[in-house]
Amino acid sequence: ANLHCPIITSHDACLLWDAQKITKKAASRALEYASPQSSGGRILSPYEFLQLLLIEFNIFVPIDLSIEKAQLAGTDFGQYDGPCNAQDGHGASKGGYEKQPLQFYFLPSLLGPGEPTEAWSYKSNDSWKTTICHSLLFPDGRVPPGMMERITAIVLRDVDSVACTRRNDVVDADNAKVEEGSKNALQVHEILCWRTAFLLKLGLRATSSNDSYSNGREAVAMSESIVEIFVTLVDRENPLCVGSDSMVDGTCRLVLSGKGQEGDGGSKIWKGGYELVVKAACRIVKEYSGLDFEKQAICPECLSKKHVREASSWNLTYLFKAVQDGNEFVRCSNGHRVLTTLLTGMPKKKQQLKVEESNAGEAQPMFSSHNNGAWVRDLMESVVLVGLWCNDSNKIISAGSGFIVDKKRGLIVTAAHTLINIDGRVEGPFGEDYFGKQKGEVVIGVIPASANDNEGVRTKPTAVFRYFAEIAAKDPLIAKSQYRKCEIDVCVLRITCRMENDVAGQGQGCKDEVQIVLKHDSKAMKRENLRELKCTNTYSIEEAVRIIGYNQGGEGLMGPGVHLNRCADFAKGYVCKIYQTLPDTDEMAKQQFDVMMFQPKEEIVVMCPTIGGHSGGPCVNRQGEVIGILSRADPAEKQRCYLVPTSQWRGLVKKAKRGEDLCGDLNILL
Repeated sequence: ANLHCPIITSHDACLLWDAQKITKKAASRALEYASPQSSGGRILSPYEFLQLLLIEFNIFVPIDLSIEKAQLAGTDFGQYDGPCNAQDGHGASKGGYEKQPLQFYFLPSLLGPGEPTEAWSYKSNDSWKTTICHSLLFPDGRVPPGMMERITAIVLRDVDSVACTRRNDVVDADNAKVEEGSKNALQVHEILCWRTAFLLKLGLRATSSNDSYSNGREAVAMSESIVEIFVTLVDRENPLCVGSDSMVDGTCRLVLSGKGQEGDGGSKIWKGGYELVVKAACRIVKEYSGLDFEKQAICPECLSKKHVREASSWNLTYLFKAVQDGNEFVRCSNGHRVLTTLLTGMPKKKQQLKVEESNAGEAQPMFSSHNNGAWVRDLMESVVLVGLWCNDSNKIISAGSGFIVDKKRGLIVTAAHTLINIDGRVEGPFGEDYFGKQKGEVVIGVIPASANDNEGVRTKPTAVFRYFAEIAAKDPLIAKSQYRKCEIDVCVLRITCRMENDVAGQGQGCKDEVQIVLKHDSKAMKRENLRELKCTNTYSIEEAVRIIGYNQGGEGLMGPGVHLNRCADFAKGYVCKIYQTLPDTDEMAKQQFDVMMFQPKEEIVVMCPTIGGHSGGPCVNRQGEVIGILSRADPAEKQRCYLVPTSQWRGLVKKAKRGEDLCGDLNILL
């Protein structure tokens, strides 16, 4: 056995004890006087008793080394492929008692020095992630020796006891359904330990129909939610110390943080192991009588947008009182507005979606003619149904939404993932138009003028397929094979021709119609009397918005993608967050972000109940101006949606316009 290694097997432990004369002699005498009848026919050996005793006092911590990564004291023990089921041989010379399977134990007391600075970041480049953080502040800086070792041992033991019940479970990837909150749902992926810190990567098994990228087809179900949990004991000078600007010299903190899905009040983080870790750490600290400490919650918005030392905090007693008083939000000293459920882990009551009142003013009224707002029925004239037509199968195979951004040139803005594989999660080569289909085309459905009644009021906003279009502009990074990534989930379409007759139904027969060329013909395009929407770069937190599109959710009667819906609808909501990726200085988060294919640089987060098929639809403010288009929904909380701001795709529209104008000038010269 290696005396400097924090991992020891049950076999090595017995060899060490057997090498000591006094323990060997005591074990032999104990076996000699042991009575099989009094123990039910099986003798518990002295060495087995010692192992159980050390486990009880958390000196030995059972650990599973078959996980993806187990790095202890700088050495990686993960994915051990040795004889895990081998039998210990220490019993043969000690009375022939029953041999036991090989067991690994972790010894926290043997962890060497080392800093986890490079292994953890409180920030994230994923807009759907957040970091929940709590702290036990020790104002006098007095921390009992060995406390961090005990916390590490207890947490690992509790996690192992919860996760071990599912190690041998066989899970059907297609039919597995794990109840939320079930202990069997937790799986350990990584364990990294240092003397004053540890990092866990846990997976919470769940099944859900994720239509965040749905364009008329049911997307791949998300089967596991990953939660990263980091615990460290730091002083004021440590770079991982949160809120150190508000601390005085000589104080220290036990920082507990969990990173994962922000949606649904961070429930996936709390249920994914964070609550277990927080309770275990607090339980250990409370066992030290006379130890003075204060429980705090750290503002997640401060951690995301400011330096960690500037993060503000709340006393947990204040937060629990705010929950009891019915306050859904609290504000930090830096002005950030945060959900109390995110900070406390207490589930919120289901309420009807509404625009919350701010602390110093009235909530903005929803859209009506009395506040100079634009009516949805007027805006729907500019919203189009975007379908991907496959000539091989002679039908529309997927659908999304879009809007007319330039009526003179026939330009349409829609979501790139409707027509292009930008994230590698669906079939087809990355970045190729129409998902690599050689005979793919785009059909456009519009609401015809006949939908107006005699008074000019649009009563039945049902689209018919009228135009064919082509992709005129998309994120230039998609076409660069050396990058294989996309930062803007937007593509600009150009109307190329009109069908001689409108096509209704499911769109069959679109290719049977005679096509009238409109491309580069400004006069012919003008006669189409298209209506465009105005765009704006201005938006604010709590601003009321609407998302308009053609949902393909089946209306509760059919599954997604079974029936092609041509009737436009809308959903109300409000802006809750403006997300931007981290600067290049945060190398840890940047490395994690770089492995992804879809890497949005900026997104608007709105609370709005959208459905698959709304993707690409415009999100408009009270005046009917487009602030962005719908890109995706949070897999944990479907009402939490992400928009591509207009500022991110204005350049693509200009590029499409330049191409159209250049071709128009050539036609005039010819």
